[in-house]
Amino acid sequence: MSNQHSNTDRQPPTHKERFAEACKTTEFTPHAASPGFVVWDVQHVRDGQKVNIDGPFFTEDEARISADLLRGTFRGARAQDVNWFVGVQHKQIVTEHCVASRTLLARQLGVVFTPASPTAPSAPSGA
Repeated sequence: MSNQHSNTDRQPPTHKERFAEACKTTEFTPHAASPGFVVWDVQHVRDGQKVNIDGPFFTEDEARISADLLRGTFRGARAQDVNWFVGVQHKQIVTEHCVASRTLLARQLGVVFTPASPTAPSAPSGA
């Protein structure tokens, strides 16, 4: 009998594991079809209109985690990419907003996130 496990034995990554991986990204992805950058929001349809309910985020995974957590309140919450054409002046502002969104998401997940070193979220003390 082999010690190898089949793919069906593996559990999907947890929100915390996905978040830790997403925190390795600290820059925007260039938009493939037009000038600018890809930024991720969480949207919900209300009265036929898409409404931003969280974000912006650097990565799709962060937005998907947030959408998963918000679905209890906003049943149709979905991650959505947005093409932001940001100049040098606005890029810093959007970056700060993404870091703030990441910090709030970390709190929701119960992990420690230090913006000075975003690649190292860790479990809270005593966990």
